[in-house]
Amino acid sequence: MIWVASASALSIFFFFLGRRKRVPEGIQKLVMLDEDGGGAEVAPFPVTRRRLFSAFLELPYRITPVSLRDRIAARIVPLCSCPGVTVESLYGAGVWVTLGLPSAVLLLTGFSISGLILAPVLAAFGLLLPRLVSARDRARYLEAVRGALPETADMLYAFVLGGKNLDQAFRRAAYLAPDPLGPFLQRTVREIELGSSRVEAFEKLSARCPVRELSSLLQSLLEAEKRGHSLSATLSVFSREIRLRRRDQLREAGAKAPLKMLAPLVFLILPASVLLTVGPTLLSTLMRVF
Repeated sequence: MIWVASASALSIFFFFLGRRKRVPEGIQKLVMLDEDGGGAEVAPFPVTRRRLFSAFLELPYRITPVSLRDRIAARIVPLCSCPGVTVESLYGAGVWVTLGLPSAVLLLTGFSISGLILAPVLAAFGLLLPRLVSARDRARYLEAVRGALPETADMLYAFVLGGKNLDQAFRRAAYLAPDPLGPFLQRTVREIELGSSRVEAFEKLSARCPVRELSSLLQSLLEAEKRGHSLSATLSVFSREIRLRRRDQLREAGAKAPLKMLAPLVFLILPASVLLTVGPTLLSTLMRVF
């Protein structure tokens, strides 16, 4: 029973770590540009299965008393730093794991001593789960922003070669940039249009989206314009460097893949394979002996 409970807990843990968040989700936004660079968005179609899962996940938040809910939610709000991560979902995930896993372990072990020892550990894991999920989603969101930079740099390079200045090229590239980088750039364009200087708008963009490659691109554009260097040459060098850096990152991630597969292989796949292959023979041998 202890092994079954531990395997179930590890399965849920790896499920939360391995659940991929698609950026953008579902059907991507369809952006149609007019002559002035304005955009018209078409919302994605609703997904019933995702709605059901969200309703189930947010159920603890809905049924918790308001005073207790607000007290707990105040600690979760700082964790919702990227789109798609809501207070309701983090609250629900923490409650389901904090209460569900210890209860399942206690029931499976018949309230044995080992189950009573393992239950507080699983409850502590449930309390830490919102932070783990938030850190994972933020890392993936910033990685998606980093992955959209090469295409955006290429568009800026094409617009500059087409004869547009930096403001015009940045505005056009902002409305054509893929998600999730596009909304950040569009907000920066609006700030410049409302009177902010380009330096202030770029600094706010770097603060909102702390990606080293994006900050490097913005700083290179400002320095090139300030010193009178060619924007096209600057963008060409940046595009080449970011693609080489992206290739190295993918190679590094591929080298780490076998190590990440080791834990599920040892704790989940290997025990099931042993039970399926050796289990029937062992049972038949024991029945013959006894």
